[in-house]
Amino acid sequence: MTVSTQNVRGLEDRANTQGSGALPSIEYDLIRAHVFASLVTLVISALFGILVATKFTFPDFLGGHAWLTWGRLRYNHTQGIFFGWLGNAFLAFFYYVVPRLANRPVLSRALGWFLFVVWNFAVVLPGWVLVAAGFSQPLEWAEFPLVVDAFVVLAFVLMVFEFVLPILKARLSDLYVSGWYIIGGIIFTMLAYPVGNFIPELVPGARGAAFSGLWIHDAVGLFVTPFAVAIAYYVIPATTHRPIFSHFLSMVGFWLLFFIYPLNGTHHYVYSAIPMSAQKGAIVASAYLGMDVILVVTNLLLSLRGNSGTASKDVPLRFVWFGVIAYLVVSLQGSVQALMPVNRFIHFTDWVIGHSHLAMIGFGSFVALGGIAHMWQRIPGTRYNERMTNWSFWFLAVGLTLMVADLTIAGLVEAQVWQSSSPWIDSVRAVESYWLVRTLSGLPILAGFLLFWTSLVTGPKRTLVITSAASRVASADPAEFENVAPVSVRSRSTSWLSYAHVVAFGAGVGFFALSFIVLAIIPGKQLEREIKQAAPVTMASLTASEQRGRIIYGREGCAYCHTQQIRFLEADVRRFGPPTEAWETKYDYPQLWGTRRIGPDLSREFNLRSRDWQLTHLYNPRLVVQDSVMPPYPWLFDGGPNQPTQEGLDVLAYLQSLGRARQLSGFDRQRLASSAEPEALDMAPSTEPLARATPPAVPIAMVGGYSLSAPVLHPEADQDGLQEEVSRGGALFDANCASCHGSAGRGDGKASASLLPKPANLTAAHFSDERLSSVLWNGIAGSAMPPWRQLPTEDLRALIAYIQSLNAPRATPRMQEAAGLGKTLFAAACASCHGATGEGNGPAAGAVAPAPTNFHLKKPTEERAWDVLENGVQGTAMPPWRNQLNADERHALVEFVRSLYDPAQESEGR
Repeated sequence: MTVSTQNVRGLEDRANTQGSGALPSIEYDLIRAHVFASLVTLVISALFGILVATKFTFPDFLGGHAWLTWGRLRYNHTQGIFFGWLGNAFLAFFYYVVPRLANRPVLSRALGWFLFVVWNFAVVLPGWVLVAAGFSQPLEWAEFPLVVDAFVVLAFVLMVFEFVLPILKARLSDLYVSGWYIIGGIIFTMLAYPVGNFIPELVPGARGAAFSGLWIHDAVGLFVTPFAVAIAYYVIPATTHRPIFSHFLSMVGFWLLFFIYPLNGTHHYVYSAIPMSAQKGAIVASAYLGMDVILVVTNLLLSLRGNSGTASKDVPLRFVWFGVIAYLVVSLQGSVQALMPVNRFIHFTDWVIGHSHLAMIGFGSFVALGGIAHMWQRIPGTRYNERMTNWSFWFLAVGLTLMVADLTIAGLVEAQVWQSSSPWIDSVRAVESYWLVRTLSGLPILAGFLLFWTSLVTGPKRTLVITSAASRVASADPAEFENVAPVSVRSRSTSWLSYAHVVAFGAGVGFFALSFIVLAIIPGKQLEREIKQAAPVTMASLTASEQRGRIIYGREGCAYCHTQQIRFLEADVRRFGPPTEAWETKYDYPQLWGTRRIGPDLSREFNLRSRDWQLTHLYNPRLVVQDSVMPPYPWLFDGGPNQPTQEGLDVLAYLQSLGRARQLSGFDRQRLASSAEPEALDMAPSTEPLARATPPAVPIAMVGGYSLSAPVLHPEADQDGLQEEVSRGGALFDANCASCHGSAGRGDGKASASLLPKPANLTAAHFSDERLSSVLWNGIAGSAMPPWRQLPTEDLRALIAYIQSLNAPRATPRMQEAAGLGKTLFAAACASCHGATGEGNGPAAGAVAPAPTNFHLKKPTEERAWDVLENGVQGTAMPPWRNQLNADERHALVEFVRSLYDPAQESEGR
């Protein structure tokens, strides 16, 4: 077995000393084509990534065009790195290394050029164009549309013929481990890709998520990892002149990778509706995978023993060394974050984004760059600038380290805020500075990529293959390397070893199939039974408009910011509502559970926010949420939030359908009436109680202008303390309320033009402590006013103090005659809604939203009361009375309703 290990360097040395005739034919033109294609797509993908990161800090940047919106750029960024950069880089290395490993050329030059055209002009380029045009698939690492996916599968079939068949013609017992990784990566990715990209379109909701989870992990584990490790196993002995430490360990690591990696995928959905047995199986497999990576990395690093000088001087080898270290770190990090105590805390946060960048750039890209630089020096007709390559390494290493550290810390900060009762927007505010650093850290990474590209087109042109200085020293005597004693001794008989490899390969395919059976098919059958038992018989599918809105929601990348998956955790349930059940997703093709939360979960959006708020938020989120980083969607409107296009109305319809089936089914009322806890909560530790309180973002309807559930908060009585509260309340008001109510509280904020009913003019009335406490605690159902009970009571008290400071009530003499007439008019025209005594509890009050005013808790100014009687209140049940009442009658009614407010009652509580 170690004969091939020793010959890795020998093959390179023969090329140096004898020319290309000593080796099988190598397609240098295809190598150059794929290398340049990889670098072009790498720079473009990196630019996509920087634009995506920039939009966190400047969300309106390039926000006027659909094809430049955050979601579409994000799709193109990830798919560009996956297919454009890494795919081309790996293909280039295959053309270089397969003839050396198999001792025969690849199958066909014509087939190679056809594969190049398919990969770049039927996958990468059209994939980017279609995604930018709004045709995509909202699945992690599967964003290219289905028509492109078909060409991806075709490309992998072509790879089997072009690379796998020549390798299989060699004697498998002598095949070097890099060849095994290439075979495994091509075949297993060819099998996994359709499962992760096509099946979720055919299997709905939670059942489809089980398949999606497998591909999310297999994309890295079966595509990036085996090809990157193949490069590392090739470059290290080829550069150091020494065989790998143990070929036996390399093969053990190879088979463990393909046995275990496919079993990991479901750990992306821990605490979800997927059966807990599948989740725990994935968690255990994640732990074992970490052990396998330790074995592989140990073998690679021990292969470098005694070559610290070579590793420091040979830049391509240094790239590979950095990638190997990153492989160890990211794999151990992945094993740890799959554990339930860790996953419950950091899942959905920027920690996971940092983890992904460490995997795709730190591991996959660094090794690929090292492999390209290694072979570029050894093929004729190329230029190579070692100094530029060295600068590229340091720019990339510094930029990536800063980015990963920054995102990791940001994730911990987000997780801490999410565990508290703070409003969701506080988590966005808490990491704004981290997002800026993340953007800035992308600049040296982009510079490093550009420098690497420059290193391949500058420097002296090489007609013969010349290695770096370190490599020239190491290869002074190729024969000496050929005589190095093998680390393990090859058996005299190879027949049983060839048979063992066939058995091992069959076992690998079997474990691959097993992963889909135990983590997708069996859980899917279990979920299917649960859905049949739990789903309401009357559960309706989405309307045509809602279905169109769902497609738009997916194409714009909304599922990459908002989850639709409330996990079975106290923090999730307390904040968003009941956990997501499998039956709720029975019509979701494909599932939109999401894997990250920048904005809040949307599973319970039905009846949560008003229609006008949703449209205003879609048009420009910062009109209603001042510090939001959500991109605007002006192309869904004809000039303003009050003029949605059909697509805008479709998105609105879809958003307002989320959670409808759950709420209308009475599912949670039945659960509360049952003495038994829901079976699904068994997955949570015993310390996780079932949170039954109304989530803090859900408004609570009030009759009479107040709620018994709301605490009455009184500002400071001491004048100095009151002034301090007013000052702090002003800052809170500016941050949370001014976008609707205006900076002076006059109801003229930027969002007011598109909201019905209009935001209250807080200067036009005096509000009691009880009224303000209830509104801040419960919100106002039927309006855009949300509840703010997530805020600490001290903040709510400060807001009350500030709002009351906006209006200083003026004492006016009461007119007995006007009061008597007003009382009569009130009883005749107003009592049915406002109640006989004006407490907002008339017979019709329960059917009206927003609820009628309780005039015992709110005293409007004369001007405001007169305006309401003249014009009514748009968006409410309050009509104008100017045609029914004359001026004297309206004046009398104004005096009467103002007389109902009694400040002395405030100190008596309710």
